[in-house]
Amino acid sequence: MTKIFITGGISSGKSRFAENAALSIYNSNIYKPDIIADAGTTGGISGMSAGTETNADNFPLLHFIATANTGIGIKINSNNNYNAEYNAEYDCYNKQNEKDTYVKACTKDDEMLLKIKKHKEKRNKAFIVHENFCDLTAEIDAVCNSFPDERAAERCVILIDSMTLWLSSFFTDIKYFDFAAEKISKFSEYLSAVRCSVVTVSDSLGFNLVSVDAYVRKFVELNGLMEQKLSAVSDKAYCVIAGNPLALK
Repeated sequence: MTKIFITGGISSGKSRFAENAALSIYNSNIYKPDIIADAGTTGGISGMSAGTETNADNFPLLHFIATANTGIGIKINSNNNYNAEYNAEYDCYNKQNEKDTYVKACTKDDEMLLKIKKHKEKRNKAFIVHENFCDLTAEIDAVCNSFPDERAAERCVILIDSMTLWLSSFFTDIKYFDFAAEKISKFSEYLSAVRCSVVTVSDSLGFNLVSVDAYVRKFVELNGLMEQKLSAVSDKAYCVIAGNPLALK
């Protein structure tokens, strides 16, 4: 199963290149001589949409997982102090005391939400679209485990965009640095064993100015660590600059 890692700056063309890479793997898979003989139906995968390209047995093989996170849970304690309480098991904010009150603090960024919507609508024409920033491994497992056998799962291609947004969903404070670093390492190990082909996309942040904000510096550090880990477990790695993919490995 092919693993490809792609990085690049904003508007570098990395997303288009990633889509083409996923489609290329998909096309090479469906034309293999031992094409799936008994596919059946998938069912039960969140985010499915009608009209998605499938193989001859109507078995969806091309999936896009969006990791956009537009809101986080905030705990308000009795002293009205805002504290982010991280639940390591579920990657989400969770109530552990009945006296705690939780509210949903959503990022009101219309431009970003419109950008995310356009990406989803565009890919919906070719990909089965999923949206999960809370538990990425569970979403990947849901796709891979939906196939009737291992041979069928190996035909599947999953595009994940973006890993940097995934990182932002759980690294919300400097105190979570060690936890985030461990989570990145565990995910890269998990990815290397995934039965499906996977294309991961991240935002390159290492070429930017060094921020005066400590949290931002740590985020950039973790993003660089994540890119190294993903590249290490991938068969190929690219950096896209001005629409031109540069092969890293």
